[in-house]
Amino acid sequence: MALEDEMQELRVKVDQIELQIQDYKQEGDAIIFLHFGGANLMMWQQIIPAFQDHYRLILVDLRGHGKSDQPEAGYHIDEIAGDVLGIMQYLELKHAHLVGSSLGAEVGLSLAAAYPEKVISLVCEGALSSEYGLFSTWEGSETDFEKYVASQLEMMRNAPESFYPSVDALVEARRIVFEKYVGWNEFFEAVERYGASKVDEGKYAKSFRKLALEDYMRHYFHYRFEDYYRKVRCPLLMLPGKEVLENDQERAVMEKLCKLTEQGEIAEISGWVHPYGWLLDPEDASKAILKFLGAPQ
Repeated sequence: MALEDEMQELRVKVDQIELQIQDYKQEGDAIIFLHFGGANLMMWQQIIPAFQDHYRLILVDLRGHGKSDQPEAGYHIDEIAGDVLGIMQYLELKHAHLVGSSLGAEVGLSLAAAYPEKVISLVCEGALSSEYGLFSTWEGSETDFEKYVASQLEMMRNAPESFYPSVDALVEARRIVFEKYVGWNEFFEAVERYGASKVDEGKYAKSFRKLALEDYMRHYFHYRFEDYYRKVRCPLLMLPGKEVLENDQERAVMEKLCKLTEQGEIAEISGWVHPYGWLLDPEDASKAILKFLGAPQ
């Protein structure tokens, strides 16, 4: 049976917004996949075949992304975790495994900390250090840090938002950027095309719009992920990118955070590019997750 025949697309209303999901139904436990900031549920398409014989797969467009509603506020990770909890309640899921990339890892971490009974296990490909404090690599004073945060937020406020005359024009602009820095293939294109948001007739923008991104970043700098990791009770797998593994400070912080949990471990994927490995070559990461979950490979 084709993958499309086994998948159901749903819009789930949570509080005042609607969220888009794909539900690949299967007997057994569910895995909820949570994408990185600026991406959408299409980023997981390449890994579905590795998981769908063993688990029910639920792919989510987080608020402000993909085909989900795009409110201008509500982007604290605790609020977005509340959205995911609402999806679980709608689907009548008693609990689920969570796999999160970057923003998705932060959201999964928040959900696991606040609702430990809802999370069987957690995979964090991101949220591996705080921006400030004992679990960060910041070496300056708190005053210097706050000045840095203020300057970053001001720069974001002053940055123009990009608009395009068509979806094709948006995708082409994104292709140029990605080819310069990380790479491009049909999976990148699928994410960008799916995530194009119609603003007006002949006017398109990338989803996760400027005001939403600003709202998220206002909170991001002050997350102290150690406060979340201390509350994680389920098995945890950290998937660091090569930039963490090759940086002694970043690696040390990650290892300290891992030790805060009851059942934490780290998987080292050679050459893993955070967070784009899911679109480039996710085979080894998929195998590491299946091994962590105890699934046949």
